[in-house]
Amino acid sequence: MQRILLAFFFVSFSLPVALQQSLLGLLLATVAFRCWQEKRLPTTLLDRPLLVLLGAFLLSTLFCPDVSGSLIGYRKLWLIGAFFVTTTLLEEPPAVEQLLKLFVVSAAVVAVYGIVQHFTGVDFSKQLVGKEPALDPFWFGRQEGFRTKGFHPSGISYAHNLLFSLTLISAWLSAPGLPWRRWMLLVGAWGLMIFALLFSLTRGVWIAYVCILFLLGLIKGGKVLTGVIGGVALLGFFLLSAGPGVQERAWKALDIGENLGRSQIWLANIDMVKERPLLGWGYGNYRKFREPFYQRYPQANHTAHAHNSFLQVWVDSGLFGLLAFLSFFWILVQMGWKTYRLLPPEEEPLRSLALGAMLSIIGFLIGGLTQHNFGDAEVVIVMWAMAGVMVWMREWAEKQVKAARIEMKTEQTIP
Repeated sequence: MQRILLAFFFVSFSLPVALQQSLLGLLLATVAFRCWQEKRLPTTLLDRPLLVLLGAFLLSTLFCPDVSGSLIGYRKLWLIGAFFVTTTLLEEPPAVEQLLKLFVVSAAVVAVYGIVQHFTGVDFSKQLVGKEPALDPFWFGRQEGFRTKGFHPSGISYAHNLLFSLTLISAWLSAPGLPWRRWMLLVGAWGLMIFALLFSLTRGVWIAYVCILFLLGLIKGGKVLTGVIGGVALLGFFLLSAGPGVQERAWKALDIGENLGRSQIWLANIDMVKERPLLGWGYGNYRKFREPFYQRYPQANHTAHAHNSFLQVWVDSGLFGLLAFLSFFWILVQMGWKTYRLLPPEEEPLRSLALGAMLSIIGFLIGGLTQHNFGDAEVVIVMWAMAGVMVWMREWAEKQVKAARIEMKTEQTIP
């Protein structure tokens, strides 16, 4: 039963967040039942840095202007459960590979829907419940199509969610020895995802994905690096052929006037940091205390969050919280890199998928420079699940290395 639930959970990453959360709740209940049966709590390699991160958040809460309001905000942290269900319930490498492949296939299917959505304006997530479509039909004054958002609340959430599957499929394509038919299918799925990403009009994720591609090429080198250069050139061609709206969106990234609203948001949040630099305002208190600071910057076009995960964490939990946040992800990325190095070349495509999981976390962090994706449920559930996959892969790789050493010693002692 848990295998079926896990399979549906990984498929749901590209689907509405209500489905993701429902399946996560069922999986958490499964883990709780297992813990009750075994009379023990599961442990992972990330327990200590995760406790340090949560401890930094709690420290901020204890000294914040509204302790009770901050504590109420902690209810959102239940999504960390995606990390524990993956580390606890994953079993063997073939099953892990299958789950990641299901995630990629699901994302490719939703990308087809996203492309259709761009040209037609369909919005099933709203229309199935009798509501009007909630798509933006205008691109900078010209009615040329609709901003793709898949099954998510916005094109931004969709793009940041899509970055994980797009990174995984890119790493999978770099695996040596792929049968040519499978390689062609993967290239086709990659192309669908790229167009869906372009139609999301989310420039921060465009930049993050290009950075990930170059990292992949530098790590693998040789033919993969050549393929990455070709892939980036193909991205440029897609950008030029996707329509004037997409092109204008790209060029306006260099327009200071067009990005004034975003800079004003950052300035307002920097002022909040200056007010309480070490311990912050308390996790969950942002909406209560932000207004006086935004009043100083009337051209800020968004007040829900800092539009930067690192800045948001600093505002919420102070410098101590930011350092704990950076430390956690540094340890996670290091773990992913060591796992990739530990896995032998014979373990393909698991080895390449391990690299893809690590790179997806880096992409998440790069995307966090222009969006508070750490506070986006549709994105952070996938992030925690990828972290869980990375920890499971690391534990499995270490067991394999130890088993190989024991076998080698045994062979040496036999006369």
